[in-house]
Amino acid sequence: MEEAVLRKVNLAGAWCGVGYVFLLLMGWWVIGGFFPLLSPSENAAQIAAFFRANTISLRLGMVVLMWGAALFIPFTATIADYVARIEGRSGPLSKTFLLSGYANAMLTFYPALLWIANTFRSSERPDDMIYMLNDVAYLQFIGGLALIMPMFVVIAIVAFCDKSHNPVFPRWSAYASVMTFFLFLPDQALFFFKSGPFAWNGLFAFWVPLSIFCGWFFMIVYLLNRHILSEARYLSAAGLKAA
Repeated sequence: MEEAVLRKVNLAGAWCGVGYVFLLLMGWWVIGGFFPLLSPSENAAQIAAFFRANTISLRLGMVVLMWGAALFIPFTATIADYVARIEGRSGPLSKTFLLSGYANAMLTFYPALLWIANTFRSSERPDDMIYMLNDVAYLQFIGGLALIMPMFVVIAIVAFCDKSHNPVFPRWSAYASVMTFFLFLPDQALFFFKSGPFAWNGLFAFWVPLSIFCGWFFMIVYLLNRHILSEARYLSAAGLKAA
């Protein structure tokens, strides 16, 4: 594949990160109606009533969310490609990022599938079964962070180690990734609380990680776009001089 075509592919892959965040919030919140978030302190009857009253919008929203998960795959592949270039080969860092990114796609996809399952036979299922599936989906969707945390570690490592004159990930992005890693950790308290700031709808378990999560993604998209476009300008200028 020609280098110019590969740059366009990588540019599209970078923008898939924006598409992922957009479809995630559009599908889950706007169409699916999970805003405000269901509270873990609500009882089975309340949760079941929500799914029975919003069957169509929930199904549509979760389909959008699953397509958002699909967009995360090319986004991950693009970043892994640049990590491999920094490594000098397809090494453990690029492979770790690729697998961690794939895990995040699955952690987005499967909760949506569970929420759809809750609407598929909601009139036939007992409240307790809907209640349990909702718990599983929420705990995975918001609390299943262990598998995605290596992404932040990989970016921090390559940003610290890249000594090139025009790094894809400058040194400050390493500090941002380290900060993201540590600000995600309080989220894990949601497995122990059903109310308050550490519950799955609380400040430290949801709102702080969500804000940091979106910020980190937009930072990565910006850095990838900046590097790809500057690389294209440099090669174009070099070609003109050679001519």
